[in-house]
Amino acid sequence: MFFRVSLRTLALLSLSALACAVQAQSQFRVFAEAYGRYYNDVQTTSPVFGLDPGGNPNTVYGTINYGVDYASAAAYDQLTSLPSVTAGGTWAGDASQGMTTVTSHAYGMTDWGSNHASASTSGFTPVSRSYDGQFIVGSNTWPMHVESSNASYAVGRSTWEELYQIGGGTGTGQFTGTVHIDGTLAGTLGSGTATLDWSLKTFSNQLVASVNASYDAAADLWSMNVFSNGLWTNTTGNGPLTINADVIGGYSFTYGAALYLKSELVTSISGNGSADFSNTVQFTGMSLPQDATVFVMSGASAADYGIFFAGNGNGTICQDLACAVGASPPVPEPGTYAMLLSGLGIVAWVVRRRRR
Repeated sequence: MFFRVSLRTLALLSLSALACAVQAQSQFRVFAEAYGRYYNDVQTTSPVFGLDPGGNPNTVYGTINYGVDYASAAAYDQLTSLPSVTAGGTWAGDASQGMTTVTSHAYGMTDWGSNHASASTSGFTPVSRSYDGQFIVGSNTWPMHVESSNASYAVGRSTWEELYQIGGGTGTGQFTGTVHIDGTLAGTLGSGTATLDWSLKTFSNQLVASVNASYDAAADLWSMNVFSNGLWTNTTGNGPLTINADVIGGYSFTYGAALYLKSELVTSISGNGSADFSNTVQFTGMSLPQDATVFVMSGASAADYGIFFAGNGNGTICQDLACAVGASPPVPEPGTYAMLLSGLGIVAWVVRRRRR
């Protein structure tokens, strides 16, 4: 049987494959997550559980939860309410083992262009136990060794993802983004660790800017690593950590291809402490080349990202995709070309099969 595929049909199939590839890469959303937990890990070693290949007694692991709470929310358009969630509670541990009551709180809220998150835990007392005993079942007795340790944590997470269609030029251009970070890491009762982890990345997971920091309340020391202007810096100090600074990141984009950015903020507490960045991690400035055109594909306002144009300040903030794309269709990323060629290869294989 003879099967004829016209150039027009091939072109339509190619465009369809390209559209699917672009759609697969396209993602914009705001997401928030919060969770807390108070628990006791127990491990028991005994021959009653059998022996390993080396003849040693097996170990069985278990967890006792005193409290767990989780919440999350997301939005993918401008009509859905912005995600804002809280989680936590006040949970009593096993008082017979010297465990105390813990209060845990976590918060996450995300707006287009800004992250908000916090976490705190108080009242936690670490308890570790180790003892030997016996399993007695009827007339059978087996030795056992038990170890246990409790833990508490709280985590607040905030993420936004955005796509920017940028035109008005050829080849590649450079964007520079400025993000303001404002918050604190502190400890409670002299024990616990508070951490901050924020990053701005591209679709290929390339790091544009980052801040990660931790405060150890037991040692009363903090450490902070910052990736800004293409350089890593590390600083340390005593006491709680307060951050109120701008972080700058740059990235070389391709005109005609959608630029993807992901900003993620995670605050976490292990033991007692607080990590409060609920005020904001705000994208305050996004500089694009002079005479560029840009369309924010989620429909968010350009002001949410502080978009402006370098040089003489001329440029166009578009209200639709056609304005940013111009007369030429969007230029696919290399991965999209690969998917397109794979699709054409399948079409060619089908044609050969039909001709046989």
